[in-house]
Amino acid sequence: MVVDDEPDICFVLKVILETNGFMVNYYYNPLIALDEFKSNFHDLILLDIQFPDINGMQLYREIRKRDMNVKICFFTANETLFDIASKFTPVYTFIRKPIENKEFIRIINDLLNN
Repeated sequence: MVVDDEPDICFVLKVILETNGFMVNYYYNPLIALDEFKSNFHDLILLDIQFPDINGMQLYREIRKRDMNVKICFFTANETLFDIASKFTPVYTFIRKPIENKEFIRIINDLLNN
């Protein structure tokens, strides 16, 4: 599952992931993503950190109330948020945008295999 308020980012991630054999649901609106979230359905969720209505950490907490097992990775282009949030690793995993496709897929595979 990909949740990012930028439609272009969602589309590109969907294409990259599907080209590499993954099935992808994507949402531009985090509140709709939360409404449609199903426990034990997704293996991994990629979340942007900044949204207009709810931030990625709030969305993370709401998803965790519904599913403690799904793997969640934050995906951000904001350098300041990345630097602050990455201090919480390994509790959370963070990917900085932009990222090269091969490196992105390597990280996704690592996350799914751990």
